[in-house]
Amino acid sequence: MPQANRKIASSGLYTIQELIDLRRQMLLFARSLPRGPKRNDRRQTANSLRRLYKNKAWLSTHTVEESQ
Repeated sequence: MPQANRKIASSGLYTIQELIDLRRQMLLFARSLPRGPKRNDRRQTANSLRRLYKNKAWLSTHTVEESQ
C-alpha cells in the first residue's frame, strides 16, 4: 500500500552558491566547536568539499545553472 507521507528523492543537483554556502556553514560550525575529533571531522568535510569543487567533471555532473 503506498504511503501518503513519502519523501521525494533528491535529484542530487545543486547550484554553485548552495555548495559554497554548505562549505561555509561547515567551517563556521567547526570553528564553534572546541578542539577535538568532532571539530576535525567538520573541517575535513569542508576540505573534501573544496577538493570536489576543483574537480570540473564532478561539478558538471552535480550542479545546475542558477535561474536569474
